[in-house]
Amino acid sequence: MKLDQLRKIIREEVRAAVKEELQEVINEAVKYASTPTNTMQEIPKGQTKKWSVGKSATLEEMLNATRAEMTSQDASNIMGSSGVQKPNFAQSMSAKMGMTENAGPMPGIDISKLDFVSKAKSVLDASYKKDKSRTGI
Repeated sequence: MKLDQLRKIIREEVRAAVKEELQEVINEAVKYASTPTNTMQEIPKGQTKKWSVGKSATLEEMLNATRAEMTSQDASNIMGSSGVQKPNFAQSMSAKMGMTENAGPMPGIDISKLDFVSKAKSVLDASYKKDKSRTGI
């Protein structure tokens, strides 16, 4: 069997497997999305909604209403014990790639071992010399 034929067969089989899995995921998502849920709370007639302060309410009025109604327990539930912190995406990605401090040497290649690096200075100097001879300096 030739390599191209093997690649074609593998590609077709992978495509079929992915298509089958995606179809299952899509079917499950459609079922979940089409299932009605009643998460809205009914408010008795005559009682205003918690955040209903009218169209003319300013931001300051809304903040004052929140400040008046929010307890310290509500605030600690929102902020958490240590406050809101921005996630460190670089640290999480480096951990996923195995690039943590205790993981040993960092992945990659040492370019100082490549043969052209040792010649780089002489090539650069030669290019400077050629530039000077062209411009007449």
